Amino acid sequence: MRRVLGLLFLGVAMAHAAMRFPTLGAQLALNGHGSIRACADCHGSQGQGLPHFAYPKLAGLGFRYLFGALQSFADGRRLNGIMTPIARALTMQEMRAVATYYASFRPRPPRPVPSTDRFRLARGRRYYQHGDMNDRLIACARCHGRRGHGMGARFPWVAGQTEAYVKEQLRSFRAGARRGPGLGLMRDAARPLDARQIDDIALYVSVLGVRPPLSIPVESVAVPPIVPRRSFVPPRRNAIPHSVFGGAVRRGRAIFDHTARYAQPYVGNALSCSDCHLGEGREAEAGPMWAAAGLFPRSYQGHVTTLAARIQAAFIHSENGRAPPLNGPVLTDLLAYVHWMSRGEVIGAHAPGRGYPPIAEPKHGADAARGASLYVQRCAVCHGARGEGARYHGRVVFPPVWGSLSFGRRASLARTTVMAAFLKSTMPYTDPGTLTSGAAYDLAAFLEARPRPP
Repeated sequence: MRRVLGLLFLGVAMAHAAMRFPTLGAQLALNGHGSIRACADCHGSQGQGLPHFAYPKLAGLGFRYLFGALQSFADGRRLNGIMTPIARALTMQEMRAVATYYASFRPRPPRPVPSTDRFRLARGRRYYQHGDMNDRLIACARCHGRRGHGMGARFPWVAGQTEAYVKEQLRSFRAGARRGPGLGLMRDAARPLDARQIDDIALYVSVLGVRPPLSIPVESVAVPPIVPRRSFVPPRRNAIPHSVFGGAVRRGRAIFDHTARYAQPYVGNALSCSDCHLGEGREAEAGPMWAAAGLFPRSYQGHVTTLAARIQAAFIHSENGRAPPLNGPVLTDLLAYVHWMSRGEVIGAHAPGRGYPPIAEPKHGADAARGASLYVQRCAVCHGARGEGARYHGRVVFPPVWGSLSFGRRASLARTTVMAAFLKSTMPYTDPGTLTSGAAYDLAAFLEARPRPP
């Protein structure tokens, strides 16, 4: 009993000591030191920020992101009138201490922001969740997650950040003024944004995470529809019927977007269908699946084949796995999804936007050595120096482009002409269409020379 009381007394004494002698990180955050201003003055004592000010919330950003940001302020890669002198006055130990202190807090759900501008919220949600390929806007959710919780140090937590701060940062990225740690993707992603789009995204991000979920009745708001540059437009994502067939369509979409998760017995690598057929298979000139359903059955390599057989072949050659059975749930749900997207398409018609637009091979042929240099400059930032891709908590963020976890040599993309057309139309992800035909062929030649499964 005396031992238990002794331990209890020791625990209380340690707690009091921690209150009297706070850690270095807490001391700097709450009180500052010398010329170093207290972090809490702008960011709050627990990193929750200050409403209506362009100061970021730090809670949720994690140690690696916070420490990297302080380093970039200190060495001049990122400039700010307030943060630059503070960071330069900190030692490396103090940077680590402050980053550790704020990384210990989780962000609180933001308070609902009163807004009668339902149009702006609806547009902001559309840009954040889906982007707008007509304007070359990349969906924020692709990297920061649908709930804005981010994915590690590369893609920080954004849900509930103050509207003023998000606006300021998007404008800074768009102008090329903000530089610092990370992939450099934000500068390319923000470049096409106009002032209204920045305002709408900032408003939506600032209320993302409100509990209960913020009600934004998109169906009743007259948001201008996204009209891609093609003659056929698949049904809207929220038009899937609430029926037995609709259930199959939803399951098929999940399999298409997260193939290794929902069709695991038939997958042998880290790829999903949507890695080659972008935007859930909806995006024109990026291998859309709606353009395939009306063309089958068709003649292929000297015999008649069906869409089901072609999907089975994709599992074998592109997923390095095995064919799901014809009457099994995986193939049935995938077919339901593809056919639902194709409703209204004319059977047998070669709709504009199908496949990847072919490009002419350069007169002097492709150069894999130039492609290697291009890969380092334009591709490695997402797909890794060794083509390994990028993961976060087991989830593939950017797919591997060679090696055992990428597609095999019998896949369609293993052909240089197809790969070059794919790259020209869809890459780089944040700025598609900017590669020349020659650069696309050089990159394709480099990628085809990399090791991959037979």
